This record gives sequence, structure tokens and C-alpha cells, in this order.
Amino acid sequence: MPAARTTDRLAWLDGLRAVAALLVLYAHLSHHLLRPARAVSAEWLHAGTAGVLLFFLVSGYIVPASLERHGDLRSFWVNRVFRLFPLYLAVGGLVAALGAAGLVPVDPYLAAHPGTAALAHATMLPHLLGVPLLTAVFWTLTFEMVFYLLISALWALRLRRAAAPVALALGGAGVLSAPLPATLPPPAVAVPAAAVVLVLGLAAVTSGRRWAAPAGGLLLAGLAGTLLAAGQDPAHAWDGLLIVAVMFAGATLHRADHARTGRRRAALVAALACAAVGAALVVVWFAELAALGAPTATYRARAVLTLAVVAGAFALARWAGRAPRPLAALGRISYSVYLLHVVLIQLLAPVLGRLADRLPLAAEAVAAAAFTGLLAGLSWLTWRYVELPGQRLGRHLSRHLSGRRSSRRAGRRGGARPEPPSGGDGDRDAVVVRQRQPGPQVAVLGDPLEVVRAAAAEQRVRARRGDELR
Repeated sequence: MPAARTTDRLAWLDGLRAVAALLVLYAHLSHHLLRPARAVSAEWLHAGTAGVLLFFLVSGYIVPASLERHGDLRSFWVNRVFRLFPLYLAVGGLVAALGAAGLVPVDPYLAAHPGTAALAHATMLPHLLGVPLLTAVFWTLTFEMVFYLLISALWALRLRRAAAPVALALGGAGVLSAPLPATLPPPAVAVPAAAVVLVLGLAAVTSGRRWAAPAGGLLLAGLAGTLLAAGQDPAHAWDGLLIVAVMFAGATLHRADHARTGRRRAALVAALACAAVGAALVVVWFAELAALGAPTATYRARAVLTLAVVAGAFALARWAGRAPRPLAALGRISYSVYLLHVVLIQLLAPVLGRLADRLPLAAEAVAAAAFTGLLAGLSWLTWRYVELPGQRLGRHLSRHLSGRRSSRRAGRRGGARPEPPSGGDGDRDAVVVRQRQPGPQVAVLGDPLEVVRAAAAEQRVRARRGDELR
């Protein structure tokens, strides 16, 4: 099987995303098809847990790279919002419509409290705010959002190298505090309060003002910490803190791979952080099994093997540095696969159930492959017509905002004083800069290239005047 081009440095991460998506798909689809296979595999591998942990580890690895590429929190958040929200809102709207039509199950709370539910989902934090989810897979996006908040706080507070200490702190806290009870106020109170703090914190860290960024970072860290400590859903009361620790462990691996100096030390720190987080997961999982009255040798072995599959898959892909083309292609649309697969399973559940009752296992495997092909086709469509346009719009807006900020900085460095344009028909974003030194007035249009051209024009004017004086 040919591998993806080695020039694509993220192909191996796309391959891991594909493996994660397939594991989660198998975990959910095998409730309807391939049930005999599930009865065997579930004794030794928790496929859904392995899949989401792989997703979290990849996110932890890639988000620091995204921050470093963008160079500032404003560009990072613009791109994150336009990367995640278009499909998130589209799937949420689709599920709401299908639920209203009675085609998929939706929690009655959502219809009884539409305003609170909509605001909670708009923050992407409903799972930690006590609000039922529109679709089950949205819970992972809540933890993704918490990770974004915490890593943004670290950047705003100039603690960019603190991923390992945070991973260790979360791992230790996860072991000592599990299970965490939910002690937040009711959603009617918690959701608006969280939304206000989120908006204020993001506005501060993306403002570009030195005095505001640290304050915003503290707000975001406080919000994330409060939700993790007091808002855990019962499903993740045991391992909620450790989920975020896994993402920070991924961040330490990224630092180890891209450190310019002290790479051995960075690699050692990453290995220690990953080992500590992995050990914390095993300890907590064993404790949860004991609390459930099921500390059997088989279940303990399953917990260890599940973690080994996650670590082994990541290590193998990282070592190879590439992925087979089909896996890389599936990985590129894995966000769509992940968000759509439960909805499609719910819609086709009656058909899938009849097939499982009538077909032998080999024919069920063919039906499962056909379902996967259908899901992949639908996911490609949403990737092509929902995800990609959103990403392009995000990049365009990010470049526009970066250009405007570069122009303002150039104006301040040159001692320029901006004033509004005198005309009423020009670009509203245009700024006319009056030079304090003798020379022509220059129009700067939110583009750093225009600043360079203006400076070059001024130098040519000065050179001509020097020639005339000589």
C-alpha cells in the first residue's frame, strides 16, 4: 500500500485520526452489526475509549503546532472557531430538526429549555455545564474546548513550556480526587455565567494588549478549572481530569519532537509525563472497576491493553512518519466521520437490526463495510462543502486581522498618527497616515506589504532630496 507523500508532515497524524475514527465507529456500530465480534473483542479492548484517547492525544500534539504556526492567540482562535464550528453547528441543527420530526432521540430537556441548551452548545461546553447533549459524540468537543482554554491561558501567561507540569498536576489530581461529584449550580445559572466568563476571557487574550492578556488567561484557566472540578458528568467523574492530562501529554511529545535545543531533555520530560499520565489512567480505571464491583482480571487486562493500543498506535505512527494513502484520506475527513456516524446509525438502526438478525457474520461484515462506505461518502461531502469553506473563511479573516494589526504597529513605530479617512466612499478599514517628517501622505490598507511599499517610497523621496542638496 503506497504511503502518503513524505512532504506532508502531518500525514501520520491524519492516519492516526483515521484509526481513532474507525475504532469509535466500530464501538458504536457493533451494537447493531457484528455483535458476535463485539462479544469477543469487548472482553479485551475498549474500542471506543481507545479511539477517543487517540483523538485527544493527536489534538494535544497538533494544537501547540497550530499556536506556533499562527504566532498569536487571535489567529489561533479565529482558525479554531472556523475549523470546528461550521460542522458542529450544522450537525447540531440537523439533529435538532431530526429530533423534532421524531426520527432520532433527543433529550426532553433540550425542548423544555431551548435558550439554555442553545447557549450551552454555543460555548461548546455543555457536557461540563449539566446540559444534555444534542448528540452523544459532542462530549469530546467539550474536553477539546477545555484544553484550548487552558493552553491559551498558558500562552497568555507566558508559560508556554509548562505542558509537562500541567500534565503531571492533572494526573496527580485525577488520582487523588476521583470520583469528582458535580457541584455546579443549575444550568439556568451556570450556563450564562460560563458564557460571560468565556467571552470576557477570549476577548482579553485575543485583544493583543499586554495588560489584558494575562487577566484573560486567568479568567480562562479559572473557568476551565472550575468546570473540570465541579461540572463533571457522571460518565467521566473518574477520568475527566485525566482526559485533559492526555492532551497535555501530547503537547509534551510535540515539544520533544520540535525542540531546537535540549532535545534529549525534552524527550525525557515527555516520556516521564506520558508514563505518569498512563499510570494514573490505569490506577483510576482499576479504582472505578472496584467501585463497580467488577475488579476481575479480564477487565483489568482490558484496561491495560486499551492503553497499550493507544500508546502503541501513536508510537508506531510517529516512528513511521507517514500513513497509507487511504488512511490519510480518511483522516482528513475524520471530523465529519466522527460527528456524523452516530446520527446515521440512529437513522438506519431499524434496517441494521434486521440485517443483523438475518445475515451470517460474514455478510454482516459486508453490510458494515457498506455502511462505512456510505458514511465516508457523506463525510466527504460535509468536509468539502462545510468544513473547507469554513476553514478558508477563517484563514482569510485571520490574515485580514493580522494585516490590520501589522499596519497599526508599523504606524506606531514610524511615529505616525492615524486619522479617519476624509472621504465617504473609500474602504472603511483604510487609514490615512500623516507623516510627522516632511514627505507624502501614505494610505495603508491593513496589509503589511503596503507598509513596506510606503517605507520604500519615502526612502526614494529622501534620496532624491539628498541628491538635490548635493
